[in-house]
This record gives sequence, structure tokens and C-alpha cells, in this order.
Amino acid sequence: MEAVERELLEIRTRLDRLEQRVRQLAGEEVEISPPTPGIPPDPQRLLAWLRAQGLIREPTPEERRLAEEWDALPEEEKEAHIRLMHSLVLDPPLSQIIIDNRR
Repeated sequence: MEAVERELLEIRTRLDRLEQRVRQLAGEEVEISPPTPGIPPDPQRLLAWLRAQGLIREPTPEERRLAEEWDALPEEEKEAHIRLMHSLVLDPPLSQIIIDNRR
């Protein structure tokens, strides 16, 4: 079922980009310009630009559920988990694993 949800989300994302492009070509929507370097961007405009570029997407229902679980944890538990993750040492480093898998 997860694969179907993921595929549906990908289709929705592609459809959103296609619809946005059609609106731009029809003159109904102004193309979103990229953020200007050195100037702090408006967060909403930045998110809109990232979505338009296909770099980010809306979270899945599962991701939203997991985020809500994280938000519900006490701060001490979150901090303990973050400390644990920072203390992990991978041998070989993750970057090396990625390089090896690309060969």
C-alpha cells in the first residue's frame, strides 16, 4: 500500500507542476522567480519556488503522522535522541558508502 501512496503522491506532484506551467503559459500566473542571493527570502515565497522547481513536496500522511508523534515527545526525550544520533559513528562514513554504491 505504501508504494501505491508514494506513486500517487508523485503523480500529484507532477500534475501540480504541469497545471502551474499551463497557468503560466496562459498568462494566468506569474512565474515565481528564484530567491535573490544575499537577501533573506520570504519563507512562503521560498517554499513556493522550491515546490515549483520540484525540489520539495507536500508530506505524505505517514510523514505527517510521524512528525506529530515527534512533536508530542517531551523535550528531554527529543534531546536525548538527537544526542544519540550525533554520537553515532559510521565505519565507513556514509559518504563513502554512497560513493561505493554509485560504482
